[in-house]
Amino acid sequence: MELHLRNGDRITGDLVERKDGQIVFNSPLLGVIKVPEGSGVLVDAPETPVESLAGLPPAGSSAKPQSSSSSLKPMSPPWRGKFEFGFLQQTGRNDTLQASLRAEAERKAGPDDYRFEGRVLYATQYKETSSDRYDGLFRYRHELSPRIFSQAQTSYTKDRVKLIEHNLEENLGVGYKFIQRPRHEASIGGGLTVQYRSAQGIEEGTNYLGEIFQDYTYKLTGRMTIIQDANITYSPETRGRVATTPDGATVSIDDSATNYRLRFNAALQGKMSEHVSLNLRFEYEFDNAILNPRAKVDQRITSSIGYGF
Repeated sequence: MELHLRNGDRITGDLVERKDGQIVFNSPLLGVIKVPEGSGVLVDAPETPVESLAGLPPAGSSAKPQSSSSSLKPMSPPWRGKFEFGFLQQTGRNDTLQASLRAEAERKAGPDDYRFEGRVLYATQYKETSSDRYDGLFRYRHELSPRIFSQAQTSYTKDRVKLIEHNLEENLGVGYKFIQRPRHEASIGGGLTVQYRSAQGIEEGTNYLGEIFQDYTYKLTGRMTIIQDANITYSPETRGRVATTPDGATVSIDDSATNYRLRFNAALQGKMSEHVSLNLRFEYEFDNAILNPRAKVDQRITSSIGYGF
């Protein structure tokens, strides 16, 4: 028998009992766990006809389905997601304060996949701000075939340390799932990104960039998951440099930078319970169009506690 959870996990084991609105399930790997009735369904493939999984009578029968404690009820595709909070404070020889807040939500409905991500990063060191960033994105994917999908993604970034006032991007692309297994999923794709950027020292305006993206998910166990994604954007047009005069006017200067960016993110997520998780993340970004050479690279390792819904 298998217990199918809303987050996509499938746990093999035996049903102990259903009591007080909860499913008590015994897994050889995880032991005895309790899951609310609305968060999981039981599937007994050898003995349960496909029709009964949808609440329909068996083929060729006009009898009405009988209700029982083990019958399966269809559930509408829910939004599932997580909030994460990380915090570090150190005093003494090195006064450091780091805080991060993240939110993500995803919904899969047939061939459509909707995903939202938001992030706030703030850090100070020696009483000087070293990180002050706000990110958000919305991604829509549609399956054109079992392995090919189209993608539309809108993202926004504001970074006071890198002096980025507004960075708005719209991406359209196509991807291919080259690994599609119960525990492994990996895809790669490419597309075109339209970027509008307003930043100090960079000529304000719209630019067009080619983009290659990649993502990978590996479920080590029912409680441990590795998530990784990366993308590269490049434009043949350089970003012009501007300078501010004493009277506040901006003038172009004879200097420019190749407009390309590299991002790589990886995370290890471990569930402590059905809703609570511990997360370890590595994030790297290199943006060659940034004016300050020291601000081109943004790299961090963070740990956080998350609450899933």
